[in-house]
Amino acid sequence: MKLKYIIFTFLLPALLMTSCKREEDRIFEENASLRMTEAIANAYGVLQGNEAGWEMKYYPSQNQEFGGYTIFAKFISNAQVTVASDAIENSQTSSYAVIHESGPVLTFNGYNKSIHWYTEPGMDNGGIGADDTGMKGDFEFIVLKATADSVVLKSKKSGTEVVMLPLNANEFEQKAEAYQEAAAQFSQFGVFKLEDASGDLLDIPYSSPIRIFRNPKDDSGKQMSFRVIPSGLEFYAEQEMEGVRFKTLKYVEPTAAYPYGYYTNDNTTFKIVPDVTPLNLWFTQNLWSMSYSNIGPLTASYWDVARGKLAAANFTMSNLYVGNVSLVASGFGGGVLFALNDWVAVGAGSYTITPVQGTIDEVRFTFLGGYGLNAGFTGTHYNAGPTDILVPFNGRTFKITSEEGLEKPSIIMLTDNQLPDNFMRVFLEEINDPLNN
Repeated sequence: MKLKYIIFTFLLPALLMTSCKREEDRIFEENASLRMTEAIANAYGVLQGNEAGWEMKYYPSQNQEFGGYTIFAKFISNAQVTVASDAIENSQTSSYAVIHESGPVLTFNGYNKSIHWYTEPGMDNGGIGADDTGMKGDFEFIVLKATADSVVLKSKKSGTEVVMLPLNANEFEQKAEAYQEAAAQFSQFGVFKLEDASGDLLDIPYSSPIRIFRNPKDDSGKQMSFRVIPSGLEFYAEQEMEGVRFKTLKYVEPTAAYPYGYYTNDNTTFKIVPDVTPLNLWFTQNLWSMSYSNIGPLTASYWDVARGKLAAANFTMSNLYVGNVSLVASGFGGGVLFALNDWVAVGAGSYTITPVQGTIDEVRFTFLGGYGLNAGFTGTHYNAGPTDILVPFNGRTFKITSEEGLEKPSIIMLTDNQLPDNFMRVFLEEINDPLNN
């Protein structure tokens, strides 16, 4: 009995300590939960507290390899947000929330192109970035700080830090429109040249629509990532060209000598001179519809054979395209695309479509092979007409002309340099039943 008493006496302090520890854990958990609730409430309050909205400089990838953009957000309730982006026309209202994870997380959980475009895979965003990751953007952000003067966010996926700054009065509408106009103007340019301090012109490596320049005098190939702003260009980090360091370049309006204006530093030491996208580059960047009523007599002689073969096989040609097939078939490249039987069978003739060096309006087609783009397209489909439609393109060089002018026309004419009766008038607009239209 005495031994039991001694043991009990020994255990009692431990039991009391355990009881106290559990009580402390509950208090700690309650405090952490309370702090999280308060942080979420604070984030909601700050976001909605500035009724004019917020502006953010957004570089979707941690390495800035796709350039930067400007996004505007107006949080109009605990569930609704209006978002505008310089890269997307107009604005859109969708849902959002601040949720409880390891910290408060701002999630744009309702689809809104003004923010989700940066998160879409390359196959869906127009071919920017890899097929699966696109521009590597995010629509969920950890809220690191939320005060009236700034909201500091961290992308959940990339870890990129984003700062939202408050807008005033009607700036949401005014600034969003100004940035969209500047971006639209910039996007019409497909070629840029560096006019250096001595007046020489050098091609600037640039791949539309990615907002990255590379200094043609810098052999390292270092990227110069930037945003388009109403006054010109703002770079992610300080840059150096022609011995001048700068963070922004101002846009100078067009003159007789510079019909598209130019971007320059404060002392006009150098100029970045834009030009419209050459017709041959514009052609290779897009996918164009073709139709029987818009081809030449030599071209038609091959299409007539194709029509007969398709009819004999009881196949129909739903749509027929030429150009950048990757816009609808991720990773494919250039070619001629055949959509048969209401897109049940889809295949393509693969081509290297190359702008002819030294020209702005010629392209050459080099045949690579024929492929099925879905399981429904077989060798039987390929040989029942499509092979004949390909013949007028094989190894041919075409001159490109347009009645609409040089600036991104929607209709162009391809005319064989050596066989003038081999021509195709092609359209950005969709044409159905192309062998009968």
